[in-house]
Amino acid sequence: MKASAVAAALNARVVGDANANILRAVHPSLAEDKGDLAVAVSTDTARLLRSTRARMALVVEGAEPEAGRFETVIVAGRSRTTLPELTSIFQHRPPAKPGIHPSAIVAGARIGTDVSIGPFTVIGEGASIGARSVILSQVTISEGASTGEDCLVYPGVRIGWGCRIGDRGVVHHNASIGADGFGFLPVQPGAVDAARGSSQAAHAPGRNTLRKIHALSTVEIGDDVEIGALTAIDRGTLKPTRIGSGTKIDDLVMIGHNVEIGTDSMLCGQVALAGSVIVGNGVVLGGKVGVADHLEIGDGAVVGGGSLVGTNVPAGAVYLGIPAVPREQALDNLKLMHRVRRFLDAAKGQKS
Repeated sequence: MKASAVAAALNARVVGDANANILRAVHPSLAEDKGDLAVAVSTDTARLLRSTRARMALVVEGAEPEAGRFETVIVAGRSRTTLPELTSIFQHRPPAKPGIHPSAIVAGARIGTDVSIGPFTVIGEGASIGARSVILSQVTISEGASTGEDCLVYPGVRIGWGCRIGDRGVVHHNASIGADGFGFLPVQPGAVDAARGSSQAAHAPGRNTLRKIHALSTVEIGDDVEIGALTAIDRGTLKPTRIGSGTKIDDLVMIGHNVEIGTDSMLCGQVALAGSVIVGNGVVLGGKVGVADHLEIGDGAVVGGGSLVGTNVPAGAVYLGIPAVPREQALDNLKLMHRVRRFLDAAKGQKS
């Protein structure tokens, strides 16, 4: 791709040879070949331009290297969209030709135009695959399930019966969509009831059989949703588990039955949402956040990494800690702990 074409896509300008051919966009420390474009849009990477082997560089306004250091320099504005736009230009999807691999099993499914179905994939009766979607190897799309147009499903993904994914969805390796929800009730009141203060809790010895609450509904996922590797999204009990359009879900996330997530939210790695949690639009949950069942997290809220949420979170709020509380309260609690420690140290010193 010509440097001029890359610059046009980024609404940037070119200093030097605009006809230079760019083959790869790479970190400055990894540039090796003539066609490598060293991308330096942060302060740390800009420093590495002094030692990079690249002959071409992408920088932001105000961080241009000294004249003559590179044959071609693309100067972009200081925009949050520079990296998303740049990475979308170069190959970012696995190569796949349209067609159904001979080892795939497609049983009475509706397959759109220009779809690619990889080796050892199984697509069940009544399933539907939208046009131009790429289904890689060893994927299972069960009976009545569907993906929209332009989807990308990586190897090992399992999509359960009746579950639906919208257009342009991306599902990474070994994700599970549509397993049964984790719903069980003991035949007699038991330990959980006792923990909740129930006077009917049984303390008699012997077994207390757990009866399964069967999942009768599905999972519904909107458009432009990305789901990380090894993430699990359970089907609903009587109504679907729902993920809103534009939401991005990281690796190793657990989304329980009946959960509803709004649009354009971000769930980072190892987030766990218990059953019937409602997450609003534009919410950010940091890594390892846990949310107890039947809680609500309002639009635009942010919960810091490692927090355990045991109460509803208002719209626009920032919560931190264990248990999660408003940021100002969490910071006050930390300061108080340090004061207590200093007080105890002082008290020990007086005794000695």
